[in-house]
Amino acid sequence: MKLRTILIMVGALIVLGVAFYFSSRPEPVTPVEPQYFVWNVEMDELQTMSIRLPRLDMGEAWVKHEDNYWYFDIPDGPKVDMKRWGGGIPLLLSGPGANRRLTDTVTDEQLEIYGLSDPTMLIDLTLENGQPINIEVGDSTPDGQTYYIRLENQQNIYTVDYTWFQVLSRLVIDPPYPKPEEE
Repeated sequence: MKLRTILIMVGALIVLGVAFYFSSRPEPVTPVEPQYFVWNVEMDELQTMSIRLPRLDMGEAWVKHEDNYWYFDIPDGPKVDMKRWGGGIPLLLSGPGANRRLTDTVTDEQLEIYGLSDPTMLIDLTLENGQPINIEVGDSTPDGQTYYIRLENQQNIYTVDYTWFQVLSRLVIDPPYPKPEEE
């Protein structure tokens, strides 16, 4: 009886040990695609920003003054409405994370397909050191979830989230001018 009990206990221990071994094994690591940035600068480095929607013949521009506030870049331009602007716009323009990189050797045919030969949006940034960054945003992808984007005269084409495009185009369509009582 003792031998039989011992054998059952040893068998149970073996089954528990095998179950523990297989249940505690780490999951295989799924490869993570690298995060691409179309451009990447510190938002404090931005000095001027311009967003144009050529297909709508609309555009707005802003400049950062000595007080570190953003103003519309027109003579005696008003300060932007910070309730609508927040701190997020310079952050969005400091460099979007791309959903994916499509190509690093763009052809004229691809520029046409992606809407980059006649961009939907043009963004011109100037850093405090005077360096310009010019961005072209093309059409949306067929599923409408992303937009094609590239740095002007660069060969890489990326996709960025549609919400990034919507926020920036809204700045042009409905600019964050201060309310008359706030001026």
